[in-house]
Amino acid sequence: MTNVLAYEFAWGPVLDRWDLFLLGAWLDVWVTAISFVLACALGIGIAVLRLSGVRLLSAPAFAYVQILRGVPLLVFLYWVYFGVAIVIGLNFSPVQAGIVALTLTGSAYTAEIFRGGLQALDAGQAEASRSLGLSRTGTYRHVLLPQTLRIVIPPLGNVFIGLLKGATLLSIIAVSDMVSVANDLNINFFTPFEAFTAVAVILVALVAVFSAGVTVLERVLRLP
Repeated sequence: MTNVLAYEFAWGPVLDRWDLFLLGAWLDVWVTAISFVLACALGIGIAVLRLSGVRLLSAPAFAYVQILRGVPLLVFLYWVYFGVAIVIGLNFSPVQAGIVALTLTGSAYTAEIFRGGLQALDAGQAEASRSLGLSRTGTYRHVLLPQTLRIVIPPLGNVFIGLLKGATLLSIIAVSDMVSVANDLNINFFTPFEAFTAVAVILVALVAVFSAGVTVLERVLRLP
């Protein structure tokens, strides 16, 4: 009869290093926040190009979205961190590479979200703005984008959460986030369940907090 060794739980190493997990989680959050802001800024530009009506501008924007949505984040991380350094000699730090990869990947999704939000507006608003003397830039800045933001908050919240979970992949390029802490614990104490359960609990808590924040923001900006 085969003897089966029961797994002995050891939460001590995790509890003793809770501060390292929180520091790693904070790193994931601020990397995600920076990447999200940059992804939104880039996404707005791509969305405007797609809706420009000029094929010379809309076609490359369409190709950009399709390519970046199709490439897995893990592959993109390797491209940015290792490939760019080899091909053009531009060296990124691990955190910089993570921000670049998350920004470019996220921008493909935010571009489609902003495009959908802009198309949901009445086309007559843009025509009325132009008739009042607003430039194309002024029309987007003062009329279209403020209204679009009210529409796209929920899907943008989903993008932020997706980027936050994607940020946990940065440990593969030596970023000292909470997954890196969990990996070290597993190597030193063989606590795979405990260490990665801690990561899961922190992520669930963060997602709950940010989801609540998106809900509050959506209610605040909701039209009466």
